[in-house]
Amino acid sequence: MIKYVQLARRFNVALLQREVKQLETAMWTAHYNANDYNGDWTVLPLRSINGMADNSIAIHSASLQKNMVYQDTSYLDQCDYLQTVLRYFECEKTAVRLMKLNPGSSIKPHCDLDLNFEEGEVRFHVPVFTNPLVEFYLEEDKIPMREGECWYLNLSLQHRVNNFGENSRIHLVIDCKVNSWMEKLLSGPAEKRMDFIPVQNQCNHSDADKTRIIQELRQMATPASIALADQMAREIN
Repeated sequence: MIKYVQLARRFNVALLQREVKQLETAMWTAHYNANDYNGDWTVLPLRSINGMADNSIAIHSASLQKNMVYQDTSYLDQCDYLQTVLRYFECEKTAVRLMKLNPGSSIKPHCDLDLNFEEGEVRFHVPVFTNPLVEFYLEEDKIPMREGECWYLNLSLQHRVNNFGENSRIHLVIDCKVNSWMEKLLSGPAEKRMDFIPVQNQCNHSDADKTRIIQELRQMATPASIALADQMAREIN
């Protein structure tokens, strides 16, 4: 299985930062699972369910209900270069978000279950703003992601983040469905690559954790949050 890949492709940092700065006053919302982080971790959706600019929840495409499709939001419409970055990925894109971790904040150890190449849906990180005091660990591997780079990470493995710097860390986070183009991309030339032999996954949410997350999702009372809550409820029943 693939643990992580740093693609050979790099994106234009100046253009990324210029467009993201234009969105500083947009409606960034706190990540829905408040128990997964300390401090401030906020999200701005660029592609979301039905293109809703206030919906930052990512749901696996196989779990979407019939009336739900991923579409560009009005924020992405304002960003020509971010659209160019997305066109590089010749596959179906699902959720695309800017994710900001403010100084002094941390994301607790957690897993995004089934979010990996082998399960058919992947997540890429493109750092837009970062600093040397950001620590991103995938299991016990420290991943030194730099601005403009592009990384595939197997996030069904446990991962955690600390921002000990004085500036916010903002990543462009792109979820994609695996197709033949993606298979060639992740098996082709890369800056860095790590494979591993899977062992029993020790990173599972307890039923109590899932119940708490389900309650938080239902309190949000959006179609996407209710759909995700329903999905998680089915998993523990």
